[in-house]
Amino acid sequence: MRLCFDYSLTGQAQEKVAPALEKLGGAEGIVKKLKSHMIDGIDPSAVPKHEEAFGKNYVEPDPADTLLELAWEALQDPCLIFLCFAACVSFIVGIVFDEGMEWLEGMAILGAVFVVVAVTATSNYQKEQQFRALSAVNDNVIVTVIRKGDKKRISTYDVVVGDIVLLSAGDEVCADGVIFEKNDVGISEASLTGESVIKKKGHFVYGEGAESAVKASPAVFAGTMVQEGQGRMLVLAVGGNTYQGLMEQKMAEDEDEKTVLQSKLDDMTELITKAGAVAGGVTVGILLIRFALAFVNKSCCKEEFNHKIHHLEWLRFLVVGVTVFVVAVPEGLPLAVAITLSLSVGKMQNDNCLVRHMSSCETMGSATTICSDKTGTLTTGKMTVVKVWSGGQADATVAATLVRLADLVPLQQLLTEAVVINSSFKTDVNWVEKGEKKEYVNTGNDTECAMLVLANQLMQKQGNSDKHAYREIRKKFPMEDPHRQTISFSSARKRMSTLVAMPNGQLRLYCKGASEIVLGFCSKVEGPDGVSRELNQDMRQALENTIGAFADEGLRTIAVAYRDCACAPDLDAEGDSVEQGLTLIALLGLEDPVRPEVPGAVQTCKDAGIVVRMVTGDNPRTAVAIAKKCGILSDGDESALVMTGSDFREKVVGEDDEINQEEFDKIWINLRVLARSSPIDKLTLVTGIQNSKASTPQVVAVTGDGTNDAPALKRADIGFAMNSGTQVAWKASDIVIMNDNFASVVLAV
Repeated sequence: MRLCFDYSLTGQAQEKVAPALEKLGGAEGIVKKLKSHMIDGIDPSAVPKHEEAFGKNYVEPDPADTLLELAWEALQDPCLIFLCFAACVSFIVGIVFDEGMEWLEGMAILGAVFVVVAVTATSNYQKEQQFRALSAVNDNVIVTVIRKGDKKRISTYDVVVGDIVLLSAGDEVCADGVIFEKNDVGISEASLTGESVIKKKGHFVYGEGAESAVKASPAVFAGTMVQEGQGRMLVLAVGGNTYQGLMEQKMAEDEDEKTVLQSKLDDMTELITKAGAVAGGVTVGILLIRFALAFVNKSCCKEEFNHKIHHLEWLRFLVVGVTVFVVAVPEGLPLAVAITLSLSVGKMQNDNCLVRHMSSCETMGSATTICSDKTGTLTTGKMTVVKVWSGGQADATVAATLVRLADLVPLQQLLTEAVVINSSFKTDVNWVEKGEKKEYVNTGNDTECAMLVLANQLMQKQGNSDKHAYREIRKKFPMEDPHRQTISFSSARKRMSTLVAMPNGQLRLYCKGASEIVLGFCSKVEGPDGVSRELNQDMRQALENTIGAFADEGLRTIAVAYRDCACAPDLDAEGDSVEQGLTLIALLGLEDPVRPEVPGAVQTCKDAGIVVRMVTGDNPRTAVAIAKKCGILSDGDESALVMTGSDFREKVVGEDDEINQEEFDKIWINLRVLARSSPIDKLTLVTGIQNSKASTPQVVAVTGDGTNDAPALKRADIGFAMNSGTQVAWKASDIVIMNDNFASVVLAV
């Protein structure tokens, strides 16, 4: 079963997993064997046994370090150890030889060490408490399970292997398991794989030969989100045994590497120690030679050796040598560094940066390259309609469209109804207030949510001030309507259609989907006056040009159309034929918009000599368009390189999966966008840049939010995790960006 899970995630060839599955009757056969004894869920009395055998659905966090433990950890710094040694020597020499108040120097050095340890330990303790509060799991997350045929509402902590969990749109999957029975569940696995495409869950299907790859899988994973539909999940792994839990444990096992600052201070301490030792040794040697020559020359008081006098004299030479060695140590440096970094941590927290490792403040100031995610970091993370073609005209902005359609009531109403009616009722948009701003939170498909926001804006232009005005249309055309029929969206059809009865009794079919597909079914186009016109060849060519222009801007284009039906068709039986002869209402251009402050932040990086590179799973066309809007790419920069993950791997990764550094060095300097990339590509990019000899040593910063980003975050000199990311990403990072904004990364610099 673990093979089934791993391969469904990686999408690799099924040469190894296929025979194993066949012996067990396939993945569905495994599910049948499992659920034959528990189709009604486990017996509640068996829960303790299941918890004992398979563990609880809770990963116990490591106990918090006490102040004393943190102080001891801070004291392990080589520079502080050397200072303690020097202080003890100064103190002992001052006491033994009793020359004035020389012992005070040793006490002063120990005092400085104490302040450094106290400041560092206190700062680390406060940061650890803040991070624990951030990563604490909400105890009130409730899920619905079936146990012995009865539905129960329980905490996610109480879910055990063998439970049947009911999933619906908007839920976060609480454990690893498999979906069984007929369902329409669509899962977003972006937190694990980085892919934004919604994956349908169903029977395990894999191809053969050259097409040997997972086509569909029943496997679902803890931490992923249900975007569409409803279904039942049989729990197979909980807590630390889930894919996410195993990744978290693996990250915790990795030893923390030294930061750039720690390495520099350690190197400096070693250099000072050697130089001080040499200087002290040379001084002692010169004094001893002069001492010996004085006896040879029978100088005053050196006619013959007097044990009571001269033993003490040469011992003083050793004291002088030790003193030279001690005074070479800059005892004020660790104190200055500790206080400076502590103040920086406080300032960065005001800039929405929660610093987990104090020395990372200095490391970020040394950054030479930033490898950034696109979705949610450079962009807002929400699909938005940014351009609309309707009534024979494409406007530069949605605001212009809203103004124009305000006077075209029939067209405005038709577009609004087409968007709202032909959408899943499980898709919803909720407005929440964050300070002075109002933001919306999506439930379900992001594309449909963006279109619902547009519908709401259209209705508000007509005087409806309701934040959820589109729900009024849903009430007029309820799911229970006997005339209502739907053909759900599928990757094969690339469109969705819904048939409803209008208030006048007429039946109307609404269709939306990929623009080039829907346009092929259209024979008419809706005019600005609400009267449809024949779609001639010139108009069709103009629409195709508009679709191309939208695509060049990195927009995803959706066509919205309708058709009035004389009689009630059977959508399941008639299929594509019922969608012929559509009338085009509008073309919508959607994108995940660039955050308004990002272009300025990228320019600031350029001015500071920091190169920003975008690493994304999107297609190259969209990635390039977004990179230009961010300022990462410019039209005049011919040296800038854009590559896909597959091309990148082919050029820089050898057959032994090792990086070909020579080839890598030919690419990375000019690389600005890495599209269609996988998590391993990001790790390869970071590792290759750090090991490169093609330029001066690089300090690499990486942003990430998913479990898949954890290795790259751990490997980077400075790892930025997003607040909306997974706990695995947080724990692998050095700094958590509380507002998921690239501008905060630049503020950290």
